[in-house]
Amino acid sequence: MKEKFRWGIIGCGLIAPKFFQGLEKTGEGHVVAAASKSIRCARRLQKKLGVPQVYGSYAEMLDREKLDAVYIANTHAEHAAAATLCLNHSLPVLIEKAFTRNATEAEEVIALARARNLFCMEAMWTRFNPSTAKVRELIAEGTIGEVRDLRAAFCVKMPPSIKTMPWNRMYNPYLAGGALLDIGVYPIAYAHMVFGQAPERISSSATMAWTGVDTTSEYAFDYSGGRRAELIASFREDRPREAVITGTKGTIRIPHFYGSDRVIVTRFGHSPETIQCEPNGFEHEIREVHRCLREGLIESPLLPLDETLETMRTMDTLRAQWGMKYPGE
Repeated sequence: MKEKFRWGIIGCGLIAPKFFQGLEKTGEGHVVAAASKSIRCARRLQKKLGVPQVYGSYAEMLDREKLDAVYIANTHAEHAAAATLCLNHSLPVLIEKAFTRNATEAEEVIALARARNLFCMEAMWTRFNPSTAKVRELIAEGTIGEVRDLRAAFCVKMPPSIKTMPWNRMYNPYLAGGALLDIGVYPIAYAHMVFGQAPERISSSATMAWTGVDTTSEYAFDYSGGRRAELIASFREDRPREAVITGTKGTIRIPHFYGSDRVIVTRFGHSPETIQCEPNGFEHEIREVHRCLREGLIESPLLPLDETLETMRTMDTLRAQWGMKYPGE
């Protein structure tokens, strides 16, 4: 039996358990250590999941543990620094979306990974779900003809009491909070996958919180030949979290597009056909990381670093349109 991958986690918040559980499902590795700037937070994760070792210092974990890769799951504002620390310890990294705060930070991390010949990937788990693979296959086969339009929404209404919690990361500009980097990145990355390129023209609007970050933001992307994407992200309103791709011969609808287990195809003039897919989950992106590590790849062909960088540049353009900057930029 092949030796299992030894993972470390940086950041012990809400997303870390999902990665831990996804890794266990693969049967290909284990989390052997986790680190947080708060040792109390690290110990809570240890108690919940049974992580063998926890640390109150990222550097201490990297110095003491024998790791094969590190999952970076701290706040957006700290992704670049944590990734740089890991890469300088000669460790491959899987960096939770959004990859960094901005494109400049992304360029620096990518340049370092390439210079050190180390694997690096954005943890855009939706890209690796079976339903997403099916959508790519249907588009490539021309099932709905030439893709002309994409409409996608990721909106979830959080409790009103959150307004009284300015330390919450979603509202905190010092943590690069806001709807855009946290949930808007999903439909934006999905649009890049569907159209295979960054938009040629971008228009947008945003509703801002009193802290200066977006609570709801809408984006219209124009591509060559009149193709278009209309996207929205919000943590202050609810609406169906789905994507609809329209082509010259039909449509593809993906309910809960970021984590769906089915795809609904309607060819014009025919009844809808539901295609059931394997369950979604973090295990699919983790298997891709393991595959790349085994094969000596430093980037995944399913989510190359240049595409991640283009997504970051798109989000920089959106923020510039709103006059939204994070402290320290």
